[in-house]
Amino acid sequence: MNDFAGMEELMQDFLTESSDLLSDVDSKLMDLEKTPQDRNLLNVIFRGFHTIKGGAGFLNATELVTLCHLTENLFDKLRNGELNLSAELMDVIFAATGEVKQMFGSLAQSRQPDAAPPHLIASLHAALKGEAAGAVPAAVAAPQAVASQPAQPAVSPSATGANGPDWNVLYQALVGDNGTPVAGGNGSQNSVGVPEQAAPAAAPAAASAPVIDETQLKISAFGRRADDVPGNKAPPSTRREGEVAKDNTIRVDTDRLDQVLNLSGEIGLTKNRLTHLRSDILQGRTDAATMRALDESVSQLDALVVNLQNAVMKTRMQPIGRLFNKYPRLARDLARQLGRDVELVLSGEETEIDKTMIEDLNDPLVHLIRNAVDHGVEDPEQRAAAGKPAKSLVRLSAIQEGDHILISISDDGKGMRPEAIRNKAIEKGLISAEAASSLDDEQSLNLIFLPGFSTKDQISSVSGRGVGMDVVKTNIQKLNGTINIASEPGKGSEFTIMLPLTLAILPVLLLRLCNQSFAVPLSLVREILSISPDDLQQVSGKATMVVRGEVLPVLPLARLIGWEQAETPEVGVLMQIEKNSFILSADGFAGHDDVVIKSLDTFRPKGVAGVTMSSDGEIVLILDIKELLGDIRG
Repeated sequence: MNDFAGMEELMQDFLTESSDLLSDVDSKLMDLEKTPQDRNLLNVIFRGFHTIKGGAGFLNATELVTLCHLTENLFDKLRNGELNLSAELMDVIFAATGEVKQMFGSLAQSRQPDAAPPHLIASLHAALKGEAAGAVPAAVAAPQAVASQPAQPAVSPSATGANGPDWNVLYQALVGDNGTPVAGGNGSQNSVGVPEQAAPAAAPAAASAPVIDETQLKISAFGRRADDVPGNKAPPSTRREGEVAKDNTIRVDTDRLDQVLNLSGEIGLTKNRLTHLRSDILQGRTDAATMRALDESVSQLDALVVNLQNAVMKTRMQPIGRLFNKYPRLARDLARQLGRDVELVLSGEETEIDKTMIEDLNDPLVHLIRNAVDHGVEDPEQRAAAGKPAKSLVRLSAIQEGDHILISISDDGKGMRPEAIRNKAIEKGLISAEAASSLDDEQSLNLIFLPGFSTKDQISSVSGRGVGMDVVKTNIQKLNGTINIASEPGKGSEFTIMLPLTLAILPVLLLRLCNQSFAVPLSLVREILSISPDDLQQVSGKATMVVRGEVLPVLPLARLIGWEQAETPEVGVLMQIEKNSFILSADGFAGHDDVVIKSLDTFRPKGVAGVTMSSDGEIVLILDIKELLGDIRG
């Protein structure tokens, strides 16, 4: 029996590499639209797409090869000067690359892609003949989310022929008919040798496999040589039918791995030194020199562990540009659909952030960019009347500030009027007129995050259903982040997201309640205060405290977690969540620390974000203060 788990891994390597290539092609196509005479750029695009087609042919993905071949021919005519680039032709090309991405989604679920839509194939043939390309349907030209794939029923990895990749053909192409690995064409360690007769000879007639016109495929296309393909060692896939596998891989610079290795070696040497000192102390050597050596070794180990922790964290960090580079295409397609001229300008792409956060940021950023193009910028006639340039600019930037990253999405559109937002919220029944009258401009702008809020009077395929912005805020808060709005009528709007660099390590303040330690995020802490009975004042039956002229509510930690409340708390922590400040009171505090968060997968009490362990081995609960406050307010 063939090792399908091994073949599935090979498929995943191809998809990872080809998805990166396709994203790069899309990015360069955006550049090409600005400089259509750049032949060097066209050559790079052609080579990238040619590599994708070669990999698709190796996997006998017939429909994908057909689509890639037509699109590649179009690139070839463009680079040879046989066709001129136009906005309509770009629509067809982008529709084709979008369909290729959809086909990747099918392969990711171990099924052969369906044929491309007939109207897309017809548009490609017309473009190759130099005829009018014809209108590409909006659903194809402007996909709603660049990184999302529609759910499709999965097929068992063992499926063959028309229902999935023919793993037998792939296996035979790699190992040959007698079970021995196929030798590379030139013996190079950087290529996979694929004899011209291997794949087509083994392919069944029903599969109609195309002849592979490449004699070699670079190792980067699959991430391994033919003799690296695993045999029966790979464990069987544990993914359920219909479940899409999450990409848990990460690319790490070898210099960073070398740093981790060097630090591990130094820690090993220090451990040996400590073991030797321990033996000396157990034998009674407690002189000053021995104790000084022990102190120095412990200090050295402490510094090395901190450095190793930082180095390991850096292996998780990825440039946010890998996410940002998807969005110019999204903005361009949506603008074309709406009849607007919009350019998405990127900056700070080299800023690094935890890979897991990059994945979770995609949906919020897609919503914000779509809103900027749809709600933010004006139609050409409105911009002309306002004396603005015909082209609208939407800017997406990232910058690191301390242990946080700031992401900004801004536009030069019509801006938002606080009174109009208040009126719309009242009209939709989301807030009462009395409550609206007490809101300042900043609070009024934040009404757009209410579920069901929309300024659109008519529902379209783009917006108007009142979903999106509330999801944006919820998703950002799940990442321990905040989002703020600044807007000036007639000038534009800016959304600023502040996020921690990583969620794996969290700076916390340790509080004591009775004999138990609790941790709260240090990012929410402004100041630590001592509390005496004379400091507390009752206002409307609730405890308050005056800090530098500001009256702040005092919330006992015991009350938040449902414990019996002590009569007089001894310490208070001045905390700030968004624009709200309060004092969290406890029995005492035990300093601050950078902790590794351990999630509670099977059982998560409300208000607990995770757990960690103190230096003395005590289990410490990390509190979700926002969730606890929500319970109190409710």
